[in-house]
Amino acid sequence: MSTSSPLKPVQRFGGFEVDPRSRELRSKGKTIRLQDQPLEVLLLLLERRGEVVSRDELKQRLWPADTFVESDDGLNTAIRKLREVLGDSSEKPIYIETIPRRGYRFIGQVLADSSEETSTRSSKLAPKRVHNQASLRWLITVSALTATAVAIIAGTWIWNRSRPAAIQSIAVLPFANLSGDGSQEYFADAMTEELTSDLGKISALRVISRTSAMHYRNTSKRMPEIARELNVDGVIEGSVLRSGDRVRITAQLINARADRHIWSESYERDMKDVLALQSELARTIAARVRVAVSPAEQERLQVEAVNPAAFEAYMRGRSALDMWTAESSAEALRYFQLASQLDSKYALAYVGMAECYVWRVAGVSEKNAQDRGLAAISQALQLKPDMGEAHAILGFLLAERDWNFTGAEAELKKGIALSPSFAPAHHTYSHLLIDLGRYDESMVETVRLMELDPVSPTLSGHLAYQYLASRKWDLAIDQYHKALSIDPSQVGEYLELGEAYLGKNMYPEAIAEIKKAVEMSGGGADYAFYLARLGNAYARAGQVPAAKKILRGLPSDKPVEAACVYAGLGERDKSISLLTEAYRQHEFPLDAGHRVEWDSLRSDPRFNELLHRVGLR
Repeated sequence: MSTSSPLKPVQRFGGFEVDPRSRELRSKGKTIRLQDQPLEVLLLLLERRGEVVSRDELKQRLWPADTFVESDDGLNTAIRKLREVLGDSSEKPIYIETIPRRGYRFIGQVLADSSEETSTRSSKLAPKRVHNQASLRWLITVSALTATAVAIIAGTWIWNRSRPAAIQSIAVLPFANLSGDGSQEYFADAMTEELTSDLGKISALRVISRTSAMHYRNTSKRMPEIARELNVDGVIEGSVLRSGDRVRITAQLINARADRHIWSESYERDMKDVLALQSELARTIAARVRVAVSPAEQERLQVEAVNPAAFEAYMRGRSALDMWTAESSAEALRYFQLASQLDSKYALAYVGMAECYVWRVAGVSEKNAQDRGLAAISQALQLKPDMGEAHAILGFLLAERDWNFTGAEAELKKGIALSPSFAPAHHTYSHLLIDLGRYDESMVETVRLMELDPVSPTLSGHLAYQYLASRKWDLAIDQYHKALSIDPSQVGEYLELGEAYLGKNMYPEAIAEIKKAVEMSGGGADYAFYLARLGNAYARAGQVPAAKKILRGLPSDKPVEAACVYAGLGERDKSISLLTEAYRQHEFPLDAGHRVEWDSLRSDPRFNELLHRVGLR
């Protein structure tokens, strides 16, 4: 895209000012995020205010001849974004008037910045007279060399600006819902998620998790700032317009660091072909950023048409599941079950059902949920064996349900190989490696996870947990404070912060943090878990009556919780006896190999034998 507009003074119109040198639009002293294309349109219209600027002139200004772009759609998008930022409209324009079949005209009143110095400054810097021929020849030579150097530098800069950028990492920002109907937001979100998932199957691209990308919905941040925060080279922006059974998707690829448009295109399809369209879009983007897509990845990107009603149910289920509550998971499950009934070969519906069970649907016991989750994910893999997400969920279930850690690791590795940017697979694998005592390997997965989901508060807490498991108490404490400053609603992180203080024998601090977790759990399903850890902390701090009071109040069907308090009291025989009973009931704590509450048992051969029988050592 050309950026050769003259560096004119700051110009003001309405409540705005635009500075061509810094390429910034400001209002009331604050910088407004405006991408390169709409900004370039504004600069050209301001240069020729009052004149009609044709669409062809604008397109030539925006895109060099060797850049592929659906230029009409790209220009329409740039004009639309510019009007949105300025609060303008095509029907009653204040600043930008549409001239039908011709172009656009800036009609607002513009005032130049009076503080700018003009040609008077250059007159004060007139060169002194040259007194001899040698000096004159020397000046001519230097001038020629300088001009040549400037030309080379300018030419290199222009070439670098026009050539396709190397993009190896990318984020899909939330697609805009153009329907004008807020209830259709779930549909735009589903399109964002599907494209993210498809791109995540390409091993040559690092694709930012949707949970991080969603932080930038309706953001005012400029592209270079987003690129820095997400550490990406490219960003995809798009919009979705749904009308009946027809869908129109417009997507554009942006070099985020340079805020430079690379490519855009619009697609219109029937609802039944939307998934195939997403796969086509992913392949096109891969080609535009010039990353290699293997034959196997090409095949995985191929999808079949889906029953529109089934896809509708799936999207609504996905929207409900994203709310992350037991009740919303139950609602999501009903939608996923409906999707599978409407299209029994729709593999994603079964993946959604498995996710609901994995994250504990309201009213379903843990054992029943895991059994149903395994059945659902097995059905998904029978329909589509190359689904990375499905293999990752199977890996989780093999570890949690069957204690088959070898099989779990194999499935997680397969899931990561098939969908390298699927962040939950790296998250689960990191936890598995921690439970198995392989902390250095786990840190590799944690680092990868932070790269894929860099602004997620949950993953900030996971890094703290990595430090906690590795017994790096000070690092853990510092990281938990950072994570809780981002999201103070994370109940489990108060407990784990308390455990880090326990590791340093800082008992008052430990008890204070674990108390917060108990209070925040509100008597829910995890209340006994948190309460038992508080009892353990009381016991270790020498507050035996408080610990025994908690012990008497624990449910009789929670052997692990009672064992935890007994471990704090130093009553090994009772603690190990209860853990043995938990082992028989298949309820042994898989984090026992590293959690601080079990430290008093580590020198006992019976405890280590239990770890061995479970498969943790």
